Amino acid sequence: MALLQDIKTIPRDFADALRMKPVQYLVWFCCWACWTLGSLDFYLLPFTTTNMATAFKVKQTKISEANTTSMLSRTIGALIFGIASDQYGRKIPLLIDLVVMGAVTLANGFLTTYSQLVGVRFLFGVCYGGTYGLAMAAVLEATPQKARGIVAGSTQQGFAAGYLFASGLHLAMSKYKWQALFWLGAGLTIPVFIIRLVTPSYSVVAEAVRDAEGIQRVTEAAAVGGELSFWKKFKFVARRHWAVFIYAIVLTACFNTTGHGSMDLYPTFLVTQKKLSVLHETWVTCILQIGGISGGIVGGFLSNRFSPRWVGATAALAMAPWLPLWCLPKTWNLLALGAFFFQFFYGCAIGNLGNIMQQLCPHPGIRGAFTGVAYNLGNAISSIAPTIETALGERFPTADGTPDYAKTQMILVGIVIALLSLTLACMPTGNINRYWDKEDPNAEIPIHEAKTMDDMAIEPQPREGHNAPYGDKKADEIEQVEEVQLQDMKKV
Repeated sequence: MALLQDIKTIPRDFADALRMKPVQYLVWFCCWACWTLGSLDFYLLPFTTTNMATAFKVKQTKISEANTTSMLSRTIGALIFGIASDQYGRKIPLLIDLVVMGAVTLANGFLTTYSQLVGVRFLFGVCYGGTYGLAMAAVLEATPQKARGIVAGSTQQGFAAGYLFASGLHLAMSKYKWQALFWLGAGLTIPVFIIRLVTPSYSVVAEAVRDAEGIQRVTEAAAVGGELSFWKKFKFVARRHWAVFIYAIVLTACFNTTGHGSMDLYPTFLVTQKKLSVLHETWVTCILQIGGISGGIVGGFLSNRFSPRWVGATAALAMAPWLPLWCLPKTWNLLALGAFFFQFFYGCAIGNLGNIMQQLCPHPGIRGAFTGVAYNLGNAISSIAPTIETALGERFPTADGTPDYAKTQMILVGIVIALLSLTLACMPTGNINRYWDKEDPNAEIPIHEAKTMDDMAIEPQPREGHNAPYGDKKADEIEQVEEVQLQDMKKV
C-alpha cells in the first residue's frame, strides 16, 4: 500500500524537484553543455574511423587504439583540473580546460600521419578527463538536494547527448571531408566557453561555510574547500577511506565498460556489418541516444527518490533481455527499437552516478578530484573494450568475410552487465553522505566523520584564524575537545 502511494506521488515529486532559482537552471545548463561538448568531440573519431583508417593507411583496429589512448590519458586531466577546482573554484579551471580542448580538437583536422593522431588524442584525453569532475561537482553543489537525481541524470547523459550531436553532424557533413567534422567541433567550443564565462558561480555549500566559520563573504576557493591544503584532504581520504575510492573505481569501470562497449564500435558495426546507409545509421544512433538521455533522467530521479543501489541494479539487469534485439536484426528499424530500450535501461542505471560519487566522497573539500579521478580511472580500465571488440570481430568474421562485431559486442557487454549488477548490489551505503552540502569543506575532519568517532559528537577542528564551531564552551572544554580530536587523528 505504501509503495502504491509512493508511485502516485511520483509526478508531483518530479515537478517539485524542478523548482529552482533561475541561476541554478543556468548553472545546470552550463555544466551539461560543457560535458556534452567534450563527449561530442570524443565521438567524432568513432564516426570517422573508416575514413581515417583509409587516410592513414592503417586497419580500423589502429584507429580504435588511438581513441583508447585518449581514454587512458583522461585520468591525468581529471587529477590536474580536479585539484585546481578543489583549491581555486570551479570556474577558471574549466574555462582553461575548454580553451585547450578546443585547440586540440581543431588540430585533429590537420593530421597527416597515424603517429600524429595518437599524440593529439592523448592530449585531447587530458582535456576531456578534466571536464567530468568539474562539471558534476559544480552542478550538484549549485542545486538543491531534491533536484540532484534529475540534474545528475541529465548531466551524466551529456555523454549520450554528445554522441547524438556527433551522429547528426556526421550526417549533415557527410558530403565533406572527415576533417571538417573536427573543425566544426572545435568551433562549438566558442559558444560553450562564453556560456561558462557569463554563468555566475553559485553554491549552496557557501551557506554551510558561513555558518561554520562565522564569516559573511565566502570566496569561490573557500566554498570548495580551498582554504585547507589539498594534501591534508588527500591524506585523510587515503588513510581512512581508501576502500571507498577502490569501490568507486570498480563501479565506474563497470559503467564505462558497458557504455563504451555498447557505443564506441556501434556506428562502425552498423555500416560495416549491417550495411546501413549513413542516413539509417544516423537514425539508429539518434534513437539509441534519445533512449539513453530519457533513461538517465528517469533513473536519476528514481534513484534519488528511492534507492540508488536497487534502482541501479534492477535497471542494469533489465538491459540484458534487449541485447539480441540491439545487434542481431537485419533491418534498421528493429535495430533502433532494441538500441532504444537497451540504452534507456543503461541510462536508468548510470543516471544517478554523479550524485552517488558526490555522496561517496569521504571529504566534501575534494569532490572535484575524487569524482573526476575515480570516474576516469574506471574509464581507463574500460578503454580496452572497443579494441577487444574490433580485434575479435576481425579475427572471427562472418561467412562473407565481414568482421562479426555483433557477436563480440554481445559477449563482452553481457559479461559486464552481470558485473555491473553485482557491483551496484554491493554498494557500501554506510559510506553514503547525503548531507555533504551542509558541511564546511575547509574542515580537516568532516562533521559527519567527527560525530561518529568513538560515538562522540565532536565538531571538526576549525581552520586557524576563523571562529570555532563550539558555541558557548569555555576554554578548558575547548581544549578537551581538541585533545580528543588530536588523539583520533593520531589513530588515523
